[in-house]
Amino acid sequence: MKVLLSLGLAFSCGLSAQCIAQTAAKTSSAPLSRGISTKEREALIAIYKTTDGDNWKNHARWIGAPGTECSWYGVECGPPSDEDGPYVVNSLNLLENGLKGQIPEEAGKLTHLEWLTLGGNSLSGVLPAPLIRRWLSGSLRIIAEAPLFTTVSEVDFEDSPSSVLCGRRRIILRSDETAVEYDVRCRNATPDDRTTFCEVRHGQIFGERFAFVAHTLDANRFFSLQPNYSRNITHADFVSTRVTRDGKVYEVVDYASGGPFELWAIETAIEGVASTLDWDRPTTEPKCPRWDDSRKTTSHQDSRSRP
Repeated sequence: MKVLLSLGLAFSCGLSAQCIAQTAAKTSSAPLSRGISTKEREALIAIYKTTDGDNWKNHARWIGAPGTECSWYGVECGPPSDEDGPYVVNSLNLLENGLKGQIPEEAGKLTHLEWLTLGGNSLSGVLPAPLIRRWLSGSLRIIAEAPLFTTVSEVDFEDSPSSVLCGRRRIILRSDETAVEYDVRCRNATPDDRTTFCEVRHGQIFGERFAFVAHTLDANRFFSLQPNYSRNITHADFVSTRVTRDGKVYEVVDYASGGPFELWAIETAIEGVASTLDWDRPTTEPKCPRWDDSRKTTSHQDSRSRP
């Protein structure tokens, strides 16, 4: 249920400051005389030092004396689990604050975090695994660009009916927040008109939505699936899913829904996310672009041809 709630938030909200302001968790601030645990203080200091904190746009009160942590810019605290214990950090908002570098492993020690906002910075690398696990569980909401969640950079999905002239659809989702859809349409100028054209739509996919698709690939074993699945049926659909991860391209072709349940779940997730995007008005081109084998830098397995 937590994952479904997090997915719902992700699909309805992006990186905009307005959206964050509307949905950010409400937390209380600790008195300056009573700070957080040594472990959490060390985690905050590690974030500051590894992301060029001295040159953040705003680093007011950071690295102050013990007991002041809940007054540091962007840090919000909640009450302790016991009356005499330290306060806990449950929100860290450093949106568009000039961070550079990589979030350190020590950030995983912020085990009480409920919100982590890092969008609009110049960060690199994937977030520490403990944060990713908590994000996937629904206990931590992270606002950030897709490359902080995954090394998948592109998902290229194509549904091509073998017996329908104007049914081919191609969806490309990218970690840079761009998306494009190509649909083959029939002109139908006359009853016998066989002329086709391409309807093109461009859209935007926020980082968290793309990351959910990328982690759906991992959760459903995409990178260990066979390259081809098929049934002995005529006039069915070819569904090709091509994923670029760490600069390498992997492809799985599914004919007549011959693949396992995990592949169906992946295909459904991609189409589901595409249906939620904000698409521009469609334009037309004479012909839809097809997948170019020359783009491949490596193979998932030896065979990549359709059955």
